[in-house]
Amino acid sequence: MTKKTFASDTQRYFQRVMRDWQPIMEAEHPYAHNRSWLRIYRALLQWIRMHNLEHGRVLEIGCGTGLLQDLVPNYTGIDIATTSALYMRKPFCVGSAIRLPFDDNTFDGVWSIWVLEHIEEPQQMLDEMRRVVRPGGSIFLSAAYAVDPWIAQGLHKRPFRELTPRQRLTKLTIPLRRSIPYKTAVTLPQRLAELLQYWRNGRPTSLRYRPLQPNFETYWDYDADACVSLDAYSVALYFLSRGDQPCFGEGILRSLLQRSQPQAYIVCKSS
Repeated sequence: MTKKTFASDTQRYFQRVMRDWQPIMEAEHPYAHNRSWLRIYRALLQWIRMHNLEHGRVLEIGCGTGLLQDLVPNYTGIDIATTSALYMRKPFCVGSAIRLPFDDNTFDGVWSIWVLEHIEEPQQMLDEMRRVVRPGGSIFLSAAYAVDPWIAQGLHKRPFRELTPRQRLTKLTIPLRRSIPYKTAVTLPQRLAELLQYWRNGRPTSLRYRPLQPNFETYWDYDADACVSLDAYSVALYFLSRGDQPCFGEGILRSLLQRSQPQAYIVCKSS
């Protein structure tokens, strides 16, 4: 599949998702009972107050149904889905997260929630976020990290009789691979290697991620439509290695144990 075809499939998929959410939005807040969302929402409010963004110009990347557009007065939203316009009352444009249609240093703050994992080239999105934020501005980011590769195929939900021999073997290993000891044993050495490489080279790091095959047909579970599996520490090191300052107190060493909590940084760059 070419990048152009993949991008078109992604856009069509999210346009359908935005249409399907309309009756949900009219009935109640779609994340009213989602603990992860509530934790992110509280952190986002804290970040807005911390940087006085009630009086700044703010961009949301991947605004979806516009749930957060009223948190700040001077808000702009961007989404790949044209159908997001159905929900927007604030300035909105259709566009790509890896080619933002804004000049350098345009915004005082940028936030993005549960979008990065849907970007085929996620480092380009981070590069664009830093580009459009002014020096001393701030970025708030939350993503679905460590997306399991079997989610898109629904292996954790489908019965054994539907699966191929290889899929059955994968399904048998899921309880082990989901356990905290297993994840720590796999993840910590990768993070330490990434940190040592940064200390040795002293240069800004590249984002580490694993490509996934998203399922745009059957939504078996959260993130079945994810394009990449990201590591929270690699995201943190991307910012920290560029001199950006963490807003929530997580430094290079403390971030080694970082899991899925929101991240925020003051962008340190030349104008």
